[in-house]
Amino acid sequence: MRRSDLLITAVRNLSRNAANPDGTFSITDDEILQYLNDGQDRLQNLLSAEKNIAKIFCTESVLSAVAGQEAYTIPDRVLMNKQIEFVEYSATGAVADYVRVEKLNFFNRDTNQSTYPWGYIKRGGQLLIQPTFTTAQGSIRVTYERELDDLDAVRGRVNGTPAGLVIDLTHSTGAPTAANEALFVNGTYVCVSSVSGSVLLYNGLISSYDAPTDAITLAANVSTYLVTGVALADLADGYLTVGKYTTTFSKLPDNCERYLIHYAAAELFHRDSSNDYNKELGLLGEIEKDIIKSLSAQTSEVQFVPQMNRFEWW
Repeated sequence: MRRSDLLITAVRNLSRNAANPDGTFSITDDEILQYLNDGQDRLQNLLSAEKNIAKIFCTESVLSAVAGQEAYTIPDRVLMNKQIEFVEYSATGAVADYVRVEKLNFFNRDTNQSTYPWGYIKRGGQLLIQPTFTTAQGSIRVTYERELDDLDAVRGRVNGTPAGLVIDLTHSTGAPTAANEALFVNGTYVCVSSVSGSVLLYNGLISSYDAPTDAITLAANVSTYLVTGVALADLADGYLTVGKYTTTFSKLPDNCERYLIHYAAAELFHRDSSNDYNKELGLLGEIEKDIIKSLSAQTSEVQFVPQMNRFEWW
């Protein structure tokens, strides 16, 4: 999958929205980004709803048990706030000790306390652990489908290793444009991705921006917002994007790139009242079928019936 600015260029070429004689564009990059993100959302929801496709958007989070606390929030984007695959508990926190806990209905809600939980209830984006813990002991591992990060344009590049609260954007490739600087206001979130698209920093909250020095000051130390396993030095030369959970590269499979481009182009054709709109809609439908078919293709791997409880044979 190519970087967002390259996708925007491809959309412009396909939809014949070239630059004006003065170098400006009638259709802004931000509008095309919106269409790319709309296409990404649609395709992810289509793929997630297909029963024959492997859970390509699944990931996991580990939460620490808290004495007396019933509700736990997953610190991430859960797709549709409902796509939780399963929940496990480890009394010691060790990976080898995780056992699955049952999914329950509200009818089963139990607000008593116990050393070990036996189930969970989903409520919006939260888990209600049943019953609650008597002590802060162990870990809860949640496997869930994650909503993809939103695409954004490169708003600046990190110069060197950040220190303290400050991210320096005086990069050799050029300082941020005036239009991008206007986005760096108090209360705005920023993310940083590597040149290959891996997100290095999530949801840094801007406290202030100093235009003369091209320096963003965050509300807390830059290290506070790093992705687990990332060091401050890894941020050097990274791409800065604006918004919560944003990135420069879509995390859809590579063969989905054409779908995003044609989806955005179709929206532009519709906006321009172009006769090509219906043609693009038909092509989008064919691309959707192709992608779903390719991802749901059977392999030669042996698939056994899921074993709901690995200890039942004891």
